[in-house]
Amino acid sequence: MTVEESRNCSAPVPPPVAASDEALNPWFSIWTRPRATMRQILDTDPRRMVLPLAALGGIAGGLGVAIAPGVGDTYPMSAVLAGVVVGGAISGIVFLFVLGFLLRLTGGWIGGQGNGVAVRCAMAWSNVLGVWGLLLWLPRAALLGGETLYAEPPSIEGEMASIVVLQALKLIQFVIAIWGFFVTLKCLGEAHRFSAWHSFGACIIALLILAVPSAVIAGVVVALRF
Repeated sequence: MTVEESRNCSAPVPPPVAASDEALNPWFSIWTRPRATMRQILDTDPRRMVLPLAALGGIAGGLGVAIAPGVGDTYPMSAVLAGVVVGGAISGIVFLFVLGFLLRLTGGWIGGQGNGVAVRCAMAWSNVLGVWGLLLWLPRAALLGGETLYAEPPSIEGEMASIVVLQALKLIQFVIAIWGFFVTLKCLGEAHRFSAWHSFGACIIALLILAVPSAVIAGVVVALRF
């Protein structure tokens, strides 16, 4: 075997992508075919819907924070929702650029080929699952009304049917969040042209990088209080 043949045999096999004559609808296909969907988007328009999806992802995350104890059941629902929409959208876009930069950097350290546009595209489109999850707030609102954002809605205490429905909605949201994490790893892997395990490693390194300044800031705040 020649040196050139040896190189060809050891070359990494590109991940599977959608067939050239197959048009995927990313709003649905990303659930089960995240790599093929991501490749199609990256090959056509990697800037498509990136900022709106980042904003919607931030809003979806903000709603999860809003039902934490002491938030939705303490402040007026209108004020909390306004904060979620405005703050969530802004934080989602900021998160996209900050973490996108770090994941481009850390992914490159372990062999990734994605540039900033590709990585931000992957992060934004992995929010699709969370955007679909926003629909689950409709039956929650219908069930709880003014207590929609309460961590423990008092109006359904003792009502077994309502409790079961609420717990089922929470379970579905949890499953979507878990699956969304795996979809994110697949999408990031496609952007960088490496495996989901490499994506996980890039995320861990990025979080460790973020942890250092966070720890320093926390230490300064604690020191200033004494």
